[in-house]
Amino acid sequence: MTPTPDYTQEWLLTNGIGGYAMGTTRGINTRRYHGLLVAAMDPPVNRVVSLHSTIDQFHPTCEEENSVSLSAQLFGDEALPHPDGWRYQVDFDCDLNSATWTWVLDGGITIRRHLALEQGCNACLLEWSIQGLTDDCMISIRPLTLLRGFHDLQESETDDLHVHAEETRCSVQRGQLGLILESDSGTWDPAVTWWRNFDYPIESERGQDHRECVLNTGVLRARLTPKSNTIRVRVALQDAMQSTQSTTLAATDDVVADRLASACRQFVVQRGRGENGPISVIAGYPWFADWGRDSLISLPGLLLTQDRLNDAVSLLTGFGSRIQNGIIPNRFDDSNDQAYYNTADASLWFINAVHACFLKAGNSSDNPELVELIETCFRIIDAYRSGTDFGIRVDFDGLLIAGVPGEAVTWMDARINGEGVTARIGKPVELSALWHNALCCAAEMCGDPGRSAEYRASASLTRKSFQRFWNQECSCCYDVLVQRNGNWRGDPRIRPNQIFAVSLPFPPLTGTPARQVLDCVKQHLLTPFGLRTLSPVDPEYKGRYEGDMVSRDSAYHNGTVWPWLIGPYCDAIRATAEDSRSNETDTLCRDALTALVESLDTGCLGQIAEIYDGDEPHLPHGCPAQAWSVAELTRVWPGQPGLESSGNDQGITCDATAMTSS
Repeated sequence: MTPTPDYTQEWLLTNGIGGYAMGTTRGINTRRYHGLLVAAMDPPVNRVVSLHSTIDQFHPTCEEENSVSLSAQLFGDEALPHPDGWRYQVDFDCDLNSATWTWVLDGGITIRRHLALEQGCNACLLEWSIQGLTDDCMISIRPLTLLRGFHDLQESETDDLHVHAEETRCSVQRGQLGLILESDSGTWDPAVTWWRNFDYPIESERGQDHRECVLNTGVLRARLTPKSNTIRVRVALQDAMQSTQSTTLAATDDVVADRLASACRQFVVQRGRGENGPISVIAGYPWFADWGRDSLISLPGLLLTQDRLNDAVSLLTGFGSRIQNGIIPNRFDDSNDQAYYNTADASLWFINAVHACFLKAGNSSDNPELVELIETCFRIIDAYRSGTDFGIRVDFDGLLIAGVPGEAVTWMDARINGEGVTARIGKPVELSALWHNALCCAAEMCGDPGRSAEYRASASLTRKSFQRFWNQECSCCYDVLVQRNGNWRGDPRIRPNQIFAVSLPFPPLTGTPARQVLDCVKQHLLTPFGLRTLSPVDPEYKGRYEGDMVSRDSAYHNGTVWPWLIGPYCDAIRATAEDSRSNETDTLCRDALTALVESLDTGCLGQIAEIYDGDEPHLPHGCPAQAWSVAELTRVWPGQPGLESSGNDQGITCDATAMTSS
């Protein structure tokens, strides 16, 4: 029986401006988003699959007909990948900067293909080397190109791709897009052909179109010898300059912390062209752009734990410059610079992130950009008090109201046919917790004693009113207060959003209620890979993220596990512990994080997925590399350096009247 290769494990390289290379360890593209060079034309968005793959052959006698295939792809309904290069592949290795495939052939021949992305520009370098040669040989390389938007598919042949090849240089033009392939040896043969019926099984699993035509831009043939056994090809977008950036990471004594630092770096990008563009964060590879909420939640883990305070301030300044009516952009369009503002919590996470930078900086007066960011926080608070878009306003009781029909403005934002799946219109529990935290953060950052006291008084009202979220029957918090017939009624569904009432630097819950919330979340929602979004005992619970996109969107926040929530869960462990920094508390956090750390070696190598099934065996889904999944694990990993203590750890409170009991 012919063995079937495993082509489920993925890898990822990034270039610091939103571009990337991604595929499977077998070299088989299983998503429309895979490619050896996916360029960001308007960094970090407007991404284009430029170099899809290469089809490589080794010719031991320099004769075209005498060849061994090194590559493989999936076509149509064929059971096995074709050609059969996977049969000779013996190894794959990937680190922060490069990926290497290794094949071993008869006669002691070892062939390696090495891929590296240039940092700060849309270019990659491919290198083929052959060891064990005793005589001359030939290698032939067929680059497959597309120059299409990475969300799209080239479903049929087209006549708008133009190829010109001579000597060691080949160029591909499609409209305004140009790709240059230049080798250090060999000769290009402009034998342009279309390869049809590429099949992407992951797209099929998601209920999406999954067949594609790809252009073979010709053949590069190079004669190699025992003494000259390497060929290099640089592939670059037409306007890509040679990279001058380098990547260095400070090593620590903690192997996990070092691996997480490498994972963090892949999400940090520069927005716009030139050296002065603001820092931003790609929410997830391969298909997300930079999102406000995701960037702000990820900031402490991605940047502050790595002592990148200036980059954190740059990110906040970039998002703060686009504020509208007190709302930080939820996301930017992937094809242009348009901002979307349908979020109630991003601005509150912004204040939390500014406060984290304030603590890290020690003295904000030495940093004028940070001073301006603090002023932006005050303006956000004023806008929320006055009332702003999407029904966002502070009610008379100090709790935050948000939401309008047709929108989903919390992080549970999936929509089907224009309607929020978990719209949560009313008073979502985490919004009031974040509002309380924002007021306390503002009070601590405010240099005006009178204004600071006023913020603390407002926080006190929010804290006193927070008891309205308490579900006495279940000893936990209602997920949202919904207005019915003029009265506010609690939604008793057990969701993870209540954990923020315990985990934030300034939580509205402490003492026994906080411990009860943690116990409830642990009992109903905790899995090895994060927290479920709905208790399995709920009739609306969906334990599998599968089927078409409607089925998947229905499950997205109704049982699906989100790894990023393990961060606030570990914060809650420390907040409710007798000694938040004891070895025992560290052990509890490590135990909660172990499976996620181990997942760095599965799925997308060195990364953590966006979501997992709620039911065992908790298979990964969504983006195979998600920023806040990595960031929150990094932030709460025991012993992680680089973060200043939160208000709770310093014994700072806004008021002594938090909802608490001993």
